[in-house]
Amino acid sequence: MNWDELINQAKKDISLIKDSKDSENWRIKYLGRKSDLSLFFNTISHLSLEQRKKAGKKANSIRQILKGLYEEQKKNLNSFPAIKLDITRPGERIYHGHLHPLTLITKKITSSFERMGFEIVEGPEIETEHYNFDALNIPADHPARDMWDTLWLKSKTKNKYLLRTHTSPEQIHYMEMHQPPFRIIAPGRCFRHEATDSSHEVQFHQIEGLMVGDTINMANFKAIIELVIREIFSNDIDVRFRPSYFPFVTSGVEVDIKLKSAKDPLLQGWLEVMGAGMVHPYLFSEVGYNPDQWQGFAFGLGIERIAMIKYRIDDIRLFFNSDIRFLEQF
Repeated sequence: MNWDELINQAKKDISLIKDSKDSENWRIKYLGRKSDLSLFFNTISHLSLEQRKKAGKKANSIRQILKGLYEEQKKNLNSFPAIKLDITRPGERIYHGHLHPLTLITKKITSSFERMGFEIVEGPEIETEHYNFDALNIPADHPARDMWDTLWLKSKTKNKYLLRTHTSPEQIHYMEMHQPPFRIIAPGRCFRHEATDSSHEVQFHQIEGLMVGDTINMANFKAIIELVIREIFSNDIDVRFRPSYFPFVTSGVEVDIKLKSAKDPLLQGWLEVMGAGMVHPYLFSEVGYNPDQWQGFAFGLGIERIAMIKYRIDDIRLFFNSDIRFLEQF
């Protein structure tokens, strides 16, 4: 074999390498198992011992030369970027993601409650009839069930399953596993079989709240809720409480707010954001509490409603249509 010719050709080919693919092809051609050099080692077995030593020594020296060429070329290839950069070209703006407005509001609300010692808990979105209705003082024949347009699920068991219509079932789940006193909030998604329009959606989000102790009263509720709402809206808000009815509280109230600086006619009046009240003794009996010993308040706050008021959004459907032009504003 003409070793000088092999080395010269290898040097010529290595000068043409432009990228790692070319480099690997060169290595296979000159140092691979089927290269001329490797095949030469396979052909010297018939030579005499003295001839094999001489030929093997020469071939090994050629291999070292080729390896040296390859390592040097590899080092040079890695020292330069594969793509030439124009350092005078203006840089491209890095795109930053945006938190969804519902995420922003949820984080703000939960942060306010956490600072007041409330624990954040979560519950299942698929519920049984017992937790969504019966244990909340809404039996099957109760007219209040018409307030919740329920999405029922098919089941092969005796239990009736549904997509929860509110986050209130988490009250029962938590009380079954814990003893008072405690204070919790439970953010989560809810579902109702409603016609979709600018103010109604099949899915929506609530934050359930529950505080139980031996001296808890409505004054505690009013103080806490006013503090949270004023923090969300930077004190640009009026708050009022008016009587209402919910089967799982007694007495029940609804919380309305009004923006002081609102210029939009849709936001100038009172807007309902929350239903609440003192926990009905029936719920305490259901979970094994003594109603004569414990009392507390519960509330359900609509996250979409708060976000629409704070960010001046007039259509609830914007939260769920994934329009990047909408999301980039937050």
